[in-house]
Amino acid sequence: MSNQLQPRISLGCVSYINSFPLSLQLIKRNDIRCVLAPPADLLNLLIEGKLDVALTSSLGAISHNLGYVPGFGIAANQRILSVNLYAAPTFFNSPQPRIAATLESRSSIGLLKVLCRHLWRIPTPHILRFITTKVLRQTPENYDGLLLIGDAALQHPVLPGFVTYDLASGWYDLTKLPFVFALLLHSTSWKEHPLPNLAMEEALQQFESSPEEVLKEAHQHTGLPPSLLQEYYALCQYRLGEEHYESFEKFREYYGTLYQQARL
Repeated sequence: MSNQLQPRISLGCVSYINSFPLSLQLIKRNDIRCVLAPPADLLNLLIEGKLDVALTSSLGAISHNLGYVPGFGIAANQRILSVNLYAAPTFFNSPQPRIAATLESRSSIGLLKVLCRHLWRIPTPHILRFITTKVLRQTPENYDGLLLIGDAALQHPVLPGFVTYDLASGWYDLTKLPFVFALLLHSTSWKEHPLPNLAMEEALQQFESSPEEVLKEAHQHTGLPPSLLQEYYALCQYRLGEEHYESFEKFREYYGTLYQQARL
């Protein structure tokens, strides 16, 4: 009876298929209230105190000084397929590239700015944010580039008139490290508890031993072929180690230089 009186932990999880190896099991649990939403929305819910923890944009640990539960996240080494810059012919020559970016993104916008400054050495882009369907309607005549993430990026590997750049590849070119797109961030009132990590480890073990449910749900959700989905999940890294946190701290440093430059 005492267990039933314990309040459930509220845990946010990205609503894209990249989180299915975790979220499909988490939503079945009675000891967790699992909330599914795009990363930007999850970050807002966390800041507002409506979630205890959330697997969401790693940028939240920088922009809002949020802590994170170590051990799990979403990262990729060299390629990810679901975080794409679509560059128009004008992108690398524009005095300030105009980018139409999805409203759902936080970390990827930060990563794009870092790559512009430190890898491609072009001016920091001017970002205009729209719903994903509006981003997809834009043309090279309207914008120097587009930014899509998640399922929409997977479903649109190329767009007419644009050249696709995988931002995880760009980060690897710059640092030779994997990029951490999502961390298990926690609210300021969070008190350490083992349940989130235990639940995620159990979910991952289930996926690794029997991936069929995840692949079936992802196919039904996106219509993407199973071969592509298998390739995609092989690229996604969910257990984070020393190399991932080293990479995240490097991202923190690079991101900070954007605003040092702005103050000069």
